[in-house]
Amino acid sequence: MTTEQEQIVRVLSEATEPLFVSEIADFLNAELSSGPAFEKSEVMQHLQSLYDQVVLLQDGRWTLRRRMR
Repeated sequence: MTTEQEQIVRVLSEATEPLFVSEIADFLNAELSSGPAFEKSEVMQHLQSLYDQVVLLQDGRWTLRRRMR
């Protein structure tokens, strides 16, 4: 798992409810003090590569698969 993927999993694990891609990007970008910002498309690519750990809900929000059990 890449550092970006680990950060996304951490954001989802700390969230009290499922998040939209834009919210995940906002959380990640708020933590950055310098460097390139996370684009929504980049976050989406990472989420898709985490298919075994995350779930896309019908309303477009994402959550961790382990929360769905």
